This record gives sequence, structure tokens and C-alpha cells, in this order.
Amino acid sequence: MNGTGRKARRGGLGVMIAIVWRTRRRSILVWVISLAAGMVATAAAVAGMYDSPAKIHTYAAAVTSGSALAAINGHVEGIDSLGGVIQDEFGFLASLLLPLLGIGLVVGSTRREEESGRSETALGGRIARYQPTLAALAVATGAILATTVLFAGGLVAAGVQESGAILYAAALGGLAFVFAGFAALMAQLVLHSRGVYLWSLIVLAVAYVLRGIGDVTKSRLTWLSPLGWAEKTAPFGVQRWWALAIPLVVGVVLGGVAVWLAAGRDLGSALLRGGVGPARATWSRRPLGLAIWIHRPAALGWLAGGVLLAAMMGSLANQLLEAMAGNPALAESMGIQDGRPLDGVVAVTQLYLAVLAGGYVIQAIGTLRAEEADGRLETRLAGTLSRIRWLTVHTAVVAAGLVLIVVVSSCVLAITTAWSVGDAHDVGAIITAGLDYLPAELVLAGLALFLFGSWPRRFGLAWAAYAVVTFIAFLGPGLKLSQWVLDIAPTTHVGNPPLGTIGAGSMSALAVVAAALLFLGFIAFNRRDVPQA
Repeated sequence: MNGTGRKARRGGLGVMIAIVWRTRRRSILVWVISLAAGMVATAAAVAGMYDSPAKIHTYAAAVTSGSALAAINGHVEGIDSLGGVIQDEFGFLASLLLPLLGIGLVVGSTRREEESGRSETALGGRIARYQPTLAALAVATGAILATTVLFAGGLVAAGVQESGAILYAAALGGLAFVFAGFAALMAQLVLHSRGVYLWSLIVLAVAYVLRGIGDVTKSRLTWLSPLGWAEKTAPFGVQRWWALAIPLVVGVVLGGVAVWLAAGRDLGSALLRGGVGPARATWSRRPLGLAIWIHRPAALGWLAGGVLLAAMMGSLANQLLEAMAGNPALAESMGIQDGRPLDGVVAVTQLYLAVLAGGYVIQAIGTLRAEEADGRLETRLAGTLSRIRWLTVHTAVVAAGLVLIVVVSSCVLAITTAWSVGDAHDVGAIITAGLDYLPAELVLAGLALFLFGSWPRRFGLAWAAYAVVTFIAFLGPGLKLSQWVLDIAPTTHVGNPPLGTIGAGSMSALAVVAAALLFLGFIAFNRRDVPQA
């Protein structure tokens, strides 16, 4: 290629980066601001609570009595420090949100753009085939770096040692970078963006379990997980700066392979297309069948995460009970009171599963927005299918997927807990505790549907709300936030089953709020223009 051609290609990459930023800047800003604000708020709240060496030492002694808690938040080296407490408190949240950051930033700019046909328009000019993928990775990397810098600054402002703050923020940035590279690779291998999410979530769930098992057994399995790589940097212990090279190299390799495959792949194709479909369409021609086909990958991905988390927590139930028997402060740190440690373990796990289920409903309803933005919804509504019927069918399928995730995950938790403690008398209570969170999860679904129906261009606000709810649900009680702040999260009003008392009034109020949001979403969608770009 001559000099003019190389300059054109470089210019094309710059144009493509500008396009990605212009089309995705709102969602990028929502991700970066929400995530950075949540992490900084966590650091500030923890610093306010543990403001003396004695309090930090008490916390460290409680959470390190036994290895079972390491399966949840990871093994924190240097936990007897302010930074170590922050790392432990933020452990589970970081394991979920940072990978989602990397995945979400890349999928919307790669495979989804191909599905909509916009990539074909871009490649009609001087843009090379590989440049959309490379531009998506470049913009995602910039967003991850911005999040990293903001978090490091927040840690330092909270009083954390500067070198540890920078290393911890960089380790979390590396985690997001790995999953961004993996999402870019999967965008070349599978045909639809929902398939990219499915496999990315499955890999995330497996990574979480590998890290958990490795930490509990103190084996090398931790080194097989991207979550383990972030942990092994030990930012507040014996710092391993060299461990940052692992996610950096893996992310670059995954992204490089994705760019290489994109350069040789036909636009709109995938390297893993699966088998040949049936000669004639049957159930998938109907609105219900098509809705099931559209939402199946998201349901399976979040279900895999819920099942693996439930199985791991249930299997470790006996270890947690033994640790709490030897150290009552551990039960207090987990919010377990009233002398019912097993119910407390189940309550904590069901809260985690409820947050995962909330993530599913938001992603599933976000798929409806993708159907509209990509032009497929207008085609579906051009015939006899009415708007209300279309939205009703999809809402019913999403709700069915939610119930499936809750019931199956709760059953797995009940079975593994009974196996671990040798007592199956609480199986029904465990499953009921999962169902008790359905009204709170439906509130999140209602909010997402309301935004889709009334303000689709700002659907990213649903993910911002999810980040706030997740932060409050996981960290709010432990950080002793004001009651009005805790009340923002619908999970707060459920009552912590099976440990707490379920208030019929609160559950009814959640159901009414969810129904109202769903109703308003339906009305707004029926009245607005379709499509609304």
C-alpha cells in the first residue's frame, strides 16, 4: 500500500472513532459517571465508618475468620488497612459491574451496528473492515481509563495510600479491558449481539466461580480467572505491579484477534453460525415464538450466573455457619442477627440473586430498544400486529424469564444448602425467599419499560438506576446510609427474607409501583413515534 493509501486508512480510523463516540457518547457517559460515582461513594462511606486503626482491625478480624467469605468478595491481601476494607466491601460489586462496563461499551459499537445496517453504510466509504472493531475498542479503552482515573482520585481523596489506590484502580480497569476484548472477539464469532452478551455473561460466571473456588481452597485456580488477576495485584498488601501485565496482554490479544477476524470476515456474517435451520419457519413466525427467540440468550446468560452463584454459596453454607459460630462479629458484619445464621446466609445470597435478576430484566427490555433502533420493529408493526400486542407479548416473555431465573436459582440454592448443612427442612423457605423479591425486580422492569416507552433515547438511565440500586442493596446497610437513601432501592422494602419479616403493605406498594410504571410505559409507547432514533 502506498503512502496515500496508508494515510487514508489512518484517516478512516479517526473518522470511525468519531462516529463511535458521537453515536455512543450518552451511554458511555452514563456508564463512566455512574460507575465512578458509585466507587468513589463507596470509598468515602467506608473511610467515614472505619476512621481508626481499631475499627479497621475489628473488621479485618471478623471477615477473615474462615475462608468461606473469600468466595464472595475475594481474598484481600492487606485487609487490615483502609484500602483493604474498601476492596473487600466493593469486591462482589466490582466483579459484576466492571466486566459489564467492558462488555456493554463494545457490543453496542460492533455487532449491534452490523445488525442495524449502519456498519454497511460506514464501510461504503474509506473505512476498512477492521476499523469499526478497532475504533470500538479504542473508545472503550478511553472510557475505562477515565473510570480508572476517577476512581483512583476518589480513593486518594478518601485517605487511601496513593500507590495502593492507583494499583487497585488500574487492576479494576484491567478487568474491564479483558472483557471488552472478549466481547469484541465474540462479536466476530456469533451472529447477534444477544449471543455476545450470553457468552460474555457465561464466561463472567465461570470466572467468578473459579476465583471463588481458588480463594477458598487456596489453589492456583484463582490465576485462571480474570477476577483473580485483579485480586492478585494485592494493591494494599505486597503490591504486584507486574500482575497488571496479565490482563493487559490478554486484553490486547483478544482485541487483536477480533480486529484480525473483522478484517477478513464478510459484513453481517459470523464464524460460528450454528447448524442449518428448519426448511420452514414454525413457532418463530408467531409473535410469541419470535419474542422467546429474541430474549432466550439474555435469560440463559443471567440464569447461568444465578445458578453458579447459588451453587457456590449453598455449597459453602456449612463453612459460613462454622465461621460465624467461632466469631459472632462475622455474623454482625454480614447483617445476620436474631441467632438465625442459616437464614442469614440464605438472605444474603437471595439479595445477590435478586440484583442479578434485576440486571436481566433491564437488558431484556433494552433489547426492545435495539429492535426499534435497528429498524426491525417498524417492519413488525407494518402489518396486523398492534403495538400493544407486540409489547404485551415481549413483556410476558421477559417476566417468564425472570421467574425462571428466580425459581431455578433458588432451587439450586436450596439443594446445595441442604447438601452442605445436612438438613433439608428449609428448602421451601429458601424458594419462597427468592419469590419474595419478584415485586422489587418488577419495579426495575417497570422503570426500564417506562423509559423505553416514553424516553427511548435515554434508556441508558435504566442502567444508571440499576447501578444505584445495586450499590444501595449491597453496601447501603453495611455503610449505615440514611434510611431515605436505603429506601430508594426497591429491594430494601422486601424485608430481607427469610431472615426478616415480609411486610404485606410494602410488597403491595412495590406491586402497585411496578404496575403503574408498566402501564405508563405501555401508554407512552402506544402514543409516540416508531421508530424514534
